[in-house]
This record gives sequence, structure tokens and C-alpha cells, in this order.
Amino acid sequence: MKAPVIGRITADLLLVLALLAPNSSWADVSEIENHQVALFERLAPSVVFLATRKGIGSGFFVDNRGLVLTNAHVVADATGIDAVLHDGRRLTGRVVERSKDVDLALVQLPVESSRAVGVGDPNQLRVGSWVASVGHGQGGIWTFTTGMVSNIYPAGAEQPVFQTQIPLNPGNSGGPIVDRHGKVVGIVTAGVANANNVNFGIKIDIAFGHLEKLEHLCDCLVVKAPEQVPIFVDDEMVGVGPRLLLKLRPGRHEVFAVIDGRMDRKSVIYPSETAVELGK
Repeated sequence: MKAPVIGRITADLLLVLALLAPNSSWADVSEIENHQVALFERLAPSVVFLATRKGIGSGFFVDNRGLVLTNAHVVADATGIDAVLHDGRRLTGRVVERSKDVDLALVQLPVESSRAVGVGDPNQLRVGSWVASVGHGQGGIWTFTTGMVSNIYPAGAEQPVFQTQIPLNPGNSGGPIVDRHGKVVGIVTAGVANANNVNFGIKIDIAFGHLEKLEHLCDCLVVKAPEQVPIFVDDEMVGVGPRLLLKLRPGRHEVFAVIDGRMDRKSVIYPSETAVELGK
């Protein structure tokens, strides 16, 4: 008779296993706990509660002047958005940009200053990478959840997302997904109904590439090419035209595309050079 399959390992069991491991101690667990507490306390003031007549969602500050990144489906067709900040202030924001291609939008709030979430590098994510999110799932405001990256879809895929098993619910949409350093690497966008923790995030560099008002905030290489033409960097496909913003390691990179049957290849030294146009 086969042994029963354990569907879910509880947090308590994981804790016990961690303590039974060689060289483990309560001090190790305390260090992990302290890191997570500090990360939440640093991240929470940057996360915003958003509401329209059609529902609620999450968003987060991307600059120090009140600009909030969220999902397009959170703001829907509204122009005015009700917002609540972590300190309790209630404000009305206005939608200043929507992406035509991906589920992203920007809301401007009338504040003198705001705490932006630092931007990480989603290209450093691997299956198994630790990630976390703060949002308002099922109306539970400023809820902190953790998990890992379950899958990463290749560049050029129809849906430019990565999969995570962070526990997320309606209301978390538009919230930040951060790495272990507390840097945002993605935006919560959707989950699979009737499935356990099958959720998706849009990579943060996709947001920079699809929302013009974010371009100045990204320390990126801007690559332009004709519509839907595959773009390659160092022999790896990184996306399609007309415009990509890429976070790259410093140094020389080969950027190319095949346009009308001919290869257009250009060498750039990043970050000394921050823009390249192919097909012109």
C-alpha cells in the first residue's frame, strides 16, 4: 500500500525541520523573523489601498511625489480613485496613464512626499527565489505574505509574467512583489481560480517599458525596434519591439534584431550608453 501524499507542509513543520537541521538554532529562526519584520515595516508605508465603485485593490509608490503603480483592472474605467495611505490619510487620486498592452496603470495622489519602493532586478529571479508581498487581499489591509517563485515564463511569451505561490487573493492585485532585499521585482496581476496559490506577477521592467511616465525612474538601457520584432541581447531574446527597458550588468553588450531579412547589430557599453535604436 502506498504511503499517503502530503499535500501541504505547514509553517510549524517547516520550523521544526529547520531546527532539526545541522547547526540550526532558535537564533537562526529569530534572525529570519527579524528580517521579515523589518522588511514589512519598511515596505508597508509605500503600499496604498485603492478603491472604486467596482472593487478594491493595491498599489505602491514608485517615486517621492505620490505616483502609484497598480493594475489597469483595479482602476478599470474610473478617472478618480479613492485611496487610503498606511498612516490613515484618505485621498482622491486620478489615473494619469494606462498601458494598452499589459495590466498596468498609474495613479497620481495629491501628496507632498511619498516613500517609493526601491526597484530590484527581476532578471535575477530563479525558480525557488524567495519573494513577498504586501497588499489588501479579501479586504485584509496591509497583509504581509511570503513564498517563492514557482515558474518564470521566457522573454517574448504572450504573458510577460512569473508565477509565484505567495498566498494572494482578490484585493492584492496591483501590489508589489519584492525580493529578499525588499526591492520590487514584480506587480501582482492575477491568480488561477479554484487552485491553491497559483498566482502571477508582471516583471517590474515590463512596467517601465509600457508606461512612459516611469521611464525616467529606471536606470535601464532603452532599446527601440519595429513593432513585434524580436530583440536579442548577447544572443538571448529579451522581448519584442517597439520599445524595451532593460536592466543590464555594466559592460559591453551586443544588441541585435533581424529586420526585413537583415540583421541590425549594435554594440553598446552600459551604463555609459543608455539607448539604442534598431532598424534605423
